[in-house]
Amino acid sequence: MITRRLTLALGPALLAAPAVHAQPAWPSKPVRVIVPFAPGGPTDLIGRLVAERLGQEIGGTAIVENRPGANGNIGSAVAAGEADGHTVLFSTGTMYTLNPTLYGTSQVDLSRDCVGLATVAALPNVLVVNSKKIDVTSVQQLIERGRKNPGALTYATFGIGSSPHVTATLLQKLGGFEAVNVPYNGSAPALNAVLAGDVDFLFDNVTTSTPQIQAGSVRALGVTSAFRTSGLPDVPTLQEAGLADFEFSGWFAAFASRKTPTEILPRLRAAVAAAARAPEYAARLRARGAEPFVTADADLEGFLAREKDRWVKLAEEAGIRRE
Repeated sequence: MITRRLTLALGPALLAAPAVHAQPAWPSKPVRVIVPFAPGGPTDLIGRLVAERLGQEIGGTAIVENRPGANGNIGSAVAAGEADGHTVLFSTGTMYTLNPTLYGTSQVDLSRDCVGLATVAALPNVLVVNSKKIDVTSVQQLIERGRKNPGALTYATFGIGSSPHVTATLLQKLGGFEAVNVPYNGSAPALNAVLAGDVDFLFDNVTTSTPQIQAGSVRALGVTSAFRTSGLPDVPTLQEAGLADFEFSGWFAAFASRKTPTEILPRLRAAVAAAARAPEYAARLRARGAEPFVTADADLEGFLAREKDRWVKLAEEAGIRRE
């Protein structure tokens, strides 16, 4: 009788226990890593490094899908609309901080529509010119040419609010000249425009331009970080070139839609952070001129908020707006 009563009493609890601890099968299909820029650029390159390691961390497959356009807004909208826990957006810092201000929150606002998973890398931009088209060998010579010929110089960007646009705007503001913005869908087509002589200069990410700099196809005038980069030790910083207030280092992060199931989100977040902390990933990243940059879970939300405030203020001071 005692055994029968005990069995009857514990029965519901025993039946309920598996349901309490059950986790949905994840991943149940390949994880899509949305890169919102064209193939061949730094966002694509670093995104592929993260995706490769992410696949190992989840014991499955992570597939990169390029969705370029509108400085990342097209890819962001695709990722924000996915709710199955198998989609990751690979974002630049300026996409997160400036896009809502410059393009309007009616399109996509990552702070509203997505949640941060982890920051994964950081790297500066490098100012390059077509060495055959434009005969300048220093930042000050480029500024002087811009002052003497207002509106004659052209520069490539990845769209309004992209890091090349932000840094080029800073250069014009601090240098006291005006140039014409020519937007492209990513780093690779923008750099190709410089190589072809279609534009005069570009603030490109170090990872993309370094091979062309080393080959002599373009000339590097300065890097945007506070210190010289190990991959380009002979290239001065913009501060060394005479612009004391010039400093910019871009960062990259992974996001997921706010619609992602709450039981999957922590696992996705842990997998992305583990991928970004892997020694093999860090070594491959450094070989391309970038640095690992992983923000702890407890600090990520605060970091993103501070960065957004900082860059919105900078955009207002520099007069960066939708043209």
